[in-house]
Amino acid sequence: MKNKKTDYNAHAAKLAGVFLLIFGMFYLPIAYLGAESIKFATLAPKGSTWMNNFEAMGKEIRAKTDGDLRLRIYPNGVQGDELDVIRKMRAGLIHAGAMTATGLGEIQEEVLIFQLPRMFRNYEELDYVRDYLRTDLDKAFMDAGYVLLGMGDLGFYYIFSNQPIRTIADLQSPNVKMWARTTDRIGLTFYKNADIATVPREVTQVLSSLYSGHINTLTASPYVTIALQWHDKFKYMTNLPVSVGVGATVITKEKFDELSPEMQKVVSETADAYQADLIENIRKDNERALEALQKKAGIEVVEFEDDSREAWDVIAAETHKALVGEIYSQAFLDKINALLQEYREKN
Repeated sequence: MKNKKTDYNAHAAKLAGVFLLIFGMFYLPIAYLGAESIKFATLAPKGSTWMNNFEAMGKEIRAKTDGDLRLRIYPNGVQGDELDVIRKMRAGLIHAGAMTATGLGEIQEEVLIFQLPRMFRNYEELDYVRDYLRTDLDKAFMDAGYVLLGMGDLGFYYIFSNQPIRTIADLQSPNVKMWARTTDRIGLTFYKNADIATVPREVTQVLSSLYSGHINTLTASPYVTIALQWHDKFKYMTNLPVSVGVGATVITKEKFDELSPEMQKVVSETADAYQADLIENIRKDNERALEALQKKAGIEVVEFEDDSREAWDVIAAETHKALVGEIYSQAFLDKINALLQEYREKN
């Protein structure tokens, strides 16, 4: 009997040891899953300035909350294009993201006014207007069900092409296959007014369309063309800043409200600081990218002729008026124009 009891105790001890081992194996994942997680989607590729910024922001948020809040980032459009991401945000599958014009247009389309052609002459004007309107923008996003964590820009957009573009007539050539985002009502309206034929595609489709030849001309910032690997499909860049690419980082109000007040404060303050760094770094990247495109990629910069520049500005002004009531109100357009005039008179 004693031996049987000893064997039973030994067997029980082994079972307890196995149980503890299994429990220990599951304990860490359970603890990990216990942390609050913000699912964050972006089109930005790994290794880009945007992704480096988002990853650093995520690490700081995690550190400031002692690991209780994590930013789970999905880069490179793996969650789909921005319209897909917006649908997932509304369904609660994705909580936050870095949006360009397409996503912003689905959330709060009036903000697209910043992307009107020839609206801003330089970054100083953009910063002045955007900073002045920040409270208004916060409210507009909040009313739409989102918290605006920060607004930024992708840089001034220039024309990239495979034939030199010096006039509007050059863009009206049947050989030009100009890309426009399928949801970019500003670009589509402007190109229509200028009699420029377009090939609508989403950002995630551009690279394959460049390789297939369905697209051979587009507007983008220098850094974007390199970051998204578009640059080696072009020979020319026209020295005409067409517009500014705008972007923003947002989180759904529903998810933000789930966070504790302490977490909300950490997210807001950290995102604001990193957004300021991102703006500065992207602008520097665009300067370096422009130099690299010329010296390393062999892209030739050509000038847009003065007469065409004047005609371009007239078409831009017509586009500003045409989209009143479609994307933004006359009052909002007037407010921005008044701020621009105020800034220009002071400077």
